[in-house]
Amino acid sequence: MKTSSWVLVATGSILVLLSLTQILSAGQDLEIIKIPDSDPPVTIFAPLKAAGDPRPVVLVGHGFAGSELLMRGFSLPLANAGYIVVAWDFDGHGRNPRPYPQDNATDALLANAEAALETARAHGFVTSDQVAILGHSMGSGVALSFGVEHPDTAATIAISPGPRPVTPSLPNNLLLMAGDLEPQFVENAEQLLAEAGGAGGDPNVRNARELRVIPGVEHISILFKTDSHVVARDWLDDTFGQQPGAVDHRDRRMVWYGLGIVGVLLIGWALTPLLDQTSSTQHSPQTLWRRLFAPVGGAISASILLWILNVLGVKLDAPLGLVVGGYVLVWFGLAGFISLALLGFRLSPFSTRFLLSGLAAFAVLWLGVGLLSNFVWISWLLIPKRLILWLVGVLLTLPWFLAIAETLRGEGFLRRFAGWISHSILLAVGFVLSMRLIPGLYVLILVLPLLPVILGLVELATARLRGSWPYAICGALFLSWTLVAVFPMT
Repeated sequence: MKTSSWVLVATGSILVLLSLTQILSAGQDLEIIKIPDSDPPVTIFAPLKAAGDPRPVVLVGHGFAGSELLMRGFSLPLANAGYIVVAWDFDGHGRNPRPYPQDNATDALLANAEAALETARAHGFVTSDQVAILGHSMGSGVALSFGVEHPDTAATIAISPGPRPVTPSLPNNLLLMAGDLEPQFVENAEQLLAEAGGAGGDPNVRNARELRVIPGVEHISILFKTDSHVVARDWLDDTFGQQPGAVDHRDRRMVWYGLGIVGVLLIGWALTPLLDQTSSTQHSPQTLWRRLFAPVGGAISASILLWILNVLGVKLDAPLGLVVGGYVLVWFGLAGFISLALLGFRLSPFSTRFLLSGLAAFAVLWLGVGLLSNFVWISWLLIPKRLILWLVGVLLTLPWFLAIAETLRGEGFLRRFAGWISHSILLAVGFVLSMRLIPGLYVLILVLPLLPVILGLVELATARLRGSWPYAICGALFLSWTLVAVFPMT
């Protein structure tokens, strides 16, 4: 191995070690306990000196396609502020093996919140009757319902809320929050505020109402913005009073997470080329019009064919038992097969070295992007039923990545960059068309910002590898794992 490769490995290792140390230290002053075999899976966050102390309790519920991990941007600062935080995975999400309730979802998910609180009480972590609840997106609906159904709830915080019934008297001490880059949710919050009697009131008599628009964030980044955490903490302090031993905590885990990704990619750039001994990309010969037309035709045709199936009565909201994500996987399968057919199924030769190179690049992403995320925002380790679905997803996404590798990608930085941009735009067109044709798939809007990031990471992990197969293998394995890890199961 060359000296430059050793330098990359050493630098990357230092960055990964620093990243992991800093991420894990975020909870060093807290007691973080996953209650075994709880239903739903419950995690408790408490100050180390809170044992036996009847502190106020904050229930924290995540949004659609989220998990308890995604909400730690709130759980960690609030626990450091002296509160007992009870967080959980809703049915069908994260570590929760129960199916996502597509019918009467709010009632079923409200039961999750109630069960999480009772589980925490039964295990002795909750000894106070002072309870507040905070929820994001889908979880905000649960929070609002909880605050209405349980009128002894002292405060309710709804982040990026959807429409839910509220009154001027319930929920108590209602705080609404949305990002200025998510105008639809700001509008929802404004409507809720009006229905709740408008801004004002006194937190001491629990009739306070307020809407806070957080600058510079949208539906996901609002969860990691320090301003959001401070607003939530201040609202709870106004309700319960400042807690003993409270300390300020700034959640910087995403910064360290990004540094860890850079470190693992550096290690990957040093090691994965050791498996790549090819002298050329060995692309199959294709005319220019085929290289341009095949992926475009595949993407548009897949959206139209799935729309026709929907018109014929085929339910496409949760194919393969994966809500929204199942549609995405099926779309990739159709688009990939059609694209390869338009290429005449003429592909670059396959070799064992290509397979090993692709697996190595996937390992880099699985460890550096995925496993690190398991400490930050994604429940990355798949439960068995998700693991089986991942294998199905790999088979569905592999043809698409092969088609892209044979058409839009090229050698060199500029061509790879242009290929990434083109690929991202093409997927955006395909999924926007899907949402236009099938309005019930509006939740696909959550996928669109994620896809360019995933594609960019695959490009970076395979940057020093040649040939179509390593890129396709790595892309199919990583994209499928991400979709299966994120989206809820039925």
